[in-house]
Amino acid sequence: MRRLIAIGAIGALGAFVLAQMSGTDMLNSFAKSLNGAKSLSATLTVQRIPGGASTYKVDLSKPNKARVETPTQLVVADGTTITTYDKGDNSYYKKPETDADLKALFAPDELSLFGAFFDANVYNGVVSSKPAGQKVRKGVSYDVVVANMDKLGKKTVSFYLDPKDKVAKVGEFVLQDAGKTDTVIVAAKDFALDANQANATYAFNAPEGSKEISLEEMNAGKWYENLEEAQAMAKKLNRPILVDFYADW
Repeated sequence: MRRLIAIGAIGALGAFVLAQMSGTDMLNSFAKSLNGAKSLSATLTVQRIPGGASTYKVDLSKPNKARVETPTQLVVADGTTITTYDKGDNSYYKKPETDADLKALFAPDELSLFGAFFDANVYNGVVSSKPAGQKVRKGVSYDVVVANMDKLGKKTVSFYLDPKDKVAKVGEFVLQDAGKTDTVIVAAKDFALDANQANATYAFNAPEGSKEISLEEMNAGKWYENLEEAQAMAKKLNRPILVDFYADW
């Protein structure tokens, strides 16, 4: 009888300790685990709702190397230079690598799960977060924390943390704005921390027939949301500006 009571007490204490772990603690633990790794490799399935799925490949290495392949681009940061290759145009441009540019690679939802690898403070700007219990995805049980990313409450992110290493292997990004809801689900597979990587991983080899262009030429067809930025680029290229106006109603 005493043995049964002791086991019950320990189980209750374990549940109490787990319940006391805040969403902030869970995110900080995730960031610490990822930031402490020397290398990372993963294949991502990115599912847009509405929309289809696509595949991304990510390789990272300390202190400042990255290789990110998306359906449309290949970005290689070798520690001194960032090269961006556009698959559709078969062209690429190079620019000096900065710490800010390296961290900016992980601003999009599709890649933001890995932002803590180079920036341990990436979640300092989270407005609020809370544990959401455990959820099972494809046979794996994750500890879930839901984070409110902005003061208006438009964007929330659910991080699915693997209990084995405290790292998020799945992220669900939900944006609610103007009566619409956009959801992006990012799931990592073939995930490896501190694994050996080939020396050639962070070397950019220009594909056959590709051409190197300037940063201004690469951005010439980009849509800008800032008029001053668009004007500055148009002036460099000596090109006109097309302004698109619209309203939700």
